[in-house]
Amino acid sequence: MIPTKSALLLGATGLTGGHLLDLLLTGEVYHTVTIYVRTSTGIHHPKLVEKIVDYDHWQEAVVADDVFCCLGTTIKKAKTKEAFTKVDLLYPVRIAQLQFKASSKKFLIISAMAVAKDSFFFYSRVKAEMEEQLLQIGYESLFIFRPSFITGNRKENRAGESIVIGLFTLINPLLIGPLRKYKSVSANAIAKAMVHEAQTNNRGTQILLSDELKSFE
Repeated sequence: MIPTKSALLLGATGLTGGHLLDLLLTGEVYHTVTIYVRTSTGIHHPKLVEKIVDYDHWQEAVVADDVFCCLGTTIKKAKTKEAFTKVDLLYPVRIAQLQFKASSKKFLIISAMAVAKDSFFFYSRVKAEMEEQLLQIGYESLFIFRPSFITGNRKENRAGESIVIGLFTLINPLLIGPLRKYKSVSANAIAKAMVHEAQTNNRGTQILLSDELKSFE
């Protein structure tokens, strides 16, 4: 199979982004995979184009049929609500706008379960605003992935995460029917789902929840 497409990946050094980068580089669909990073990953691959960027000032676009966004942080890591909003809302939307003007056709992004502009949780409100702004850009295909808790081997240890993982291991089998969307899902499964959906002919806005993503585990 001769690769026919190019991709742009944001968040390649994160948990899901790392899995996704491996799939994009080893797969047969993309001949070029551009990643935006703050510091070099040290990865060398004939398909890989690595760009060191400062998201606060980045105003360029690249040739990319499909744009994958795995950017995301936590309030604890970001330190402030303003910094969190930059990573989870402003940066994704800005890049989406730049790439839309550069003729990218598909935008695929990881959001979160239970997003709502009137949510009690700041995190959910920011994700809801991010989704709304992306919807207004006009992509031919917009894929929004809303996982529940994401499992996998993270580079950094998050307090209490092992407890949460253990809890979901116990309750996942009990989450059936309408509760299936609350099941935890592996980062690798999300990455596989993103690559799969990018190859479909689905137009408009597609929203995938945890129970749909788990089918890729």
